[in-house]
Amino acid sequence: MSSVSAASPTRPAAPRSAAADGARVFERIELRTSVAEADAVWRELLGEGVATPYQTPAFLSAWADNVGRREGVEIAIAIARDAEGRAVALLPLGVSRRFGLRVASYLGGTHVNYNLPVFARDAVAAFTPPEVERLLREIAAAARVDLFALSNQPESWRGAPNPLAGLPRQPSPDFAYSGRLEASVEAHLKRYVSAKTRSAQRRKLRRFEERGVVRIYRAETDADRTHVLDAYFAQKAQRLAARGIDNVFAEPGVEDFIRAAAGLAAAPPAIDLYGFDLDGEVIATFGVIADRDRMCGMFNSITSGDLARYSPGELLLTFMVEDAIGRGMTEFDLGVGAAAYKALFCADVDPLFDTILGVSPLGRAGAGVFAAKRAAKAWVKSNSAVYAFATRIRKLRARDVERHAPAPAAED
Repeated sequence: MSSVSAASPTRPAAPRSAAADGARVFERIELRTSVAEADAVWRELLGEGVATPYQTPAFLSAWADNVGRREGVEIAIAIARDAEGRAVALLPLGVSRRFGLRVASYLGGTHVNYNLPVFARDAVAAFTPPEVERLLREIAAAARVDLFALSNQPESWRGAPNPLAGLPRQPSPDFAYSGRLEASVEAHLKRYVSAKTRSAQRRKLRRFEERGVVRIYRAETDADRTHVLDAYFAQKAQRLAARGIDNVFAEPGVEDFIRAAAGLAAAPPAIDLYGFDLDGEVIATFGVIADRDRMCGMFNSITSGDLARYSPGELLLTFMVEDAIGRGMTEFDLGVGAAAYKALFCADVDPLFDTILGVSPLGRAGAGVFAAKRAAKAWVKSNSAVYAFATRIRKLRARDVERHAPAPAAED
């Protein structure tokens, strides 16, 4: 196997550990070709391991069954074991054909805001850059990988460094936004939300209550989950069309994936749904994924009608923060991509990075192309003038599509 090469020369200083002196943190890898085959060891490793709420078998199984299968993704879940046979790392990967290359990426695609392997906490420090490179080389040999394209990775997670941050890397196109949750709702609001903002929120809530019956809730029945998701898909499609943005949720299998992850198939729910109803009509939605410590915002929508000016999404987010604190969580995030509303709830900006590594002659040749594409996207988003121009182009495209759409048939 050829040595690993990369498109980016940036390499942080490597920490010293036993592995840096020649010790091996893992002795062998095992490849699983379905989530079910890896489920038992995966759940055991999650118990005390370092992982984000996204890297769970329940969530990624829903994606693999409904989206990955349709996209032709080959499941390649790599389990690294030490000399005693204990699992010390698990990489939930999928391999797809892109430009003639076999490319390995994290499972979940664009529906995952934070990507990270699952590491045994006591083994993290021993995964030095040489050991991580060896791990990737062995995975590449087992799964016939030409190139690793690993995106949206945090530099650390809950105090544990991400071992992949020691490899050559480049910034991801978007930052993520997160915040610490205080021990009580009262303490949290005092720290993060001004009295003026809270007063404004109370006024907005009264506006809704003057118009009808308000219900703000976490969906806990199949009927409520279906109610929220039906509204979400309709609202999202309308909003994205108005902005000239392609609707990723309309792609084959995506709606089935979200409904399955929400518990509307055979498996228990892997994500939570929140809704804001006015007289039984959903006017704001939010989908999150959470573990015992952190709630991660995934997707949201609000009505396009007149009621949008009273910020139902902001009121729903306030309820979600209160619910997260009540459930004992200590962290909250609203995922990647800048938005004005995120500053109110998430004071911290999390830089993310991409790992683009070629591990075969073809992969090394293609790594520069993959890296340049991600870098170009990052440049557009960081340049306000260019991004504003791109936004205007999208809106003009949306108006042109609407103008040329066939008129609805007349009713009898």
